[in-house]
Amino acid sequence: MRDHLLPTDKTGDNVHPSLVREPGRHCDGGGLYLEVAAPGQASWMFRHKNGWRSLGSANGYSIREARAKAAVLWQAARRGEDPFALLATLRAPKVPATQEKPKGKLFAMALAEYLAAKSPHWAASNRARETRRYEYLFGQIPDFVALRLPAIDQAAKNAALATWNGQPKARRDVGFYIEAIIRYAETGKLRVVTVSDEQAHHEAMPYADVPAFYARIAKLNNEDARALRFTILSGARTDEVIGAEYKGKITKAPATWGEIKDVDGLPTWVIPAERMKGKRTHHVPLTPQMLDMLGPRRADNVRLFEVSGATALLSTLKANGGNGFTVHGFRSSFSDWVIEQTSYGADLADMCIAHLTRGKVRAAYQRSPQLEKRRAILQEWSAFCTTGH
Repeated sequence: MRDHLLPTDKTGDNVHPSLVREPGRHCDGGGLYLEVAAPGQASWMFRHKNGWRSLGSANGYSIREARAKAAVLWQAARRGEDPFALLATLRAPKVPATQEKPKGKLFAMALAEYLAAKSPHWAASNRARETRRYEYLFGQIPDFVALRLPAIDQAAKNAALATWNGQPKARRDVGFYIEAIIRYAETGKLRVVTVSDEQAHHEAMPYADVPAFYARIAKLNNEDARALRFTILSGARTDEVIGAEYKGKITKAPATWGEIKDVDGLPTWVIPAERMKGKRTHHVPLTPQMLDMLGPRRADNVRLFEVSGATALLSTLKANGGNGFTVHGFRSSFSDWVIEQTSYGADLADMCIAHLTRGKVRAAYQRSPQLEKRRAILQEWSAFCTTGH
């Protein structure tokens, strides 16, 4: 879609009041217009070729709602469909009593609503580009976009993702987008990741689903699964646990037994500053569940986990029902759980995972009393992941 043209109020939800006093049709881009018949009397209109259709009164629909509906129509037109016919469907006409009405929202509408809520959080310079990427990718799978949400199961997702076999980045991105859109449609919750939030977007498994997933990988008797379990419980980044490689060369060293120490008489994983993203030494209190995965003490230069490769954790995640999520996302799952299910608060959650927030000076790396509190949090998190309680 084209960049939006109409000015809005400070909330971004409504068109600027001065505009509804100017009679005429005012273009917002993507076929959406605000038609002002007289000062204070305005309607949203959608144009396709030489035709016009009303989307509703400007008093009844916010500009975000109008843009969401227009986005669905615009996408239909780009697929070669009649957007006005789709508009009639979206208006939900009455059906005979003997005919069962289709249940659930169209994925196309969920996508438009998601973009309307998500796009204000993108930088203005990137907004048009990001929107075009969503439109391009989902334009490649029109049959999937036309499904209603209750009809979308894993088989439908896999069929859609097969469009990008051989294009791993596009396939991964669309998988993330689908899960985020469905989650937003079901919960109204939008995960907004800012520059301070790891500089990237990482889809997180809802924390309520973590125990069931953890139970599945706990049945796997291999080093990759143990490393993933340890990563989930510790809240660490993947490269902090198994290191990182690029084109066959090690770019970050993996964790070794030399980093497992006694701090204040208790077992603690002390990650040196040079291996941390924030370049500060980080202390991770080790719970009994984490220690079980480490096993007997070995030489200081031995890796904690001898995994099968640089993508071992992600491959294990995908192969066991975690397709659409990332290993990094478990850090957000942990943070959500702390905030929503405990009384510890966001600051301590950030301390546990060494997440530095812009504008704040953390005491995350001091041993006391933060280390004691973090030990208690991680013990509760370990118990939750392993038992669901």
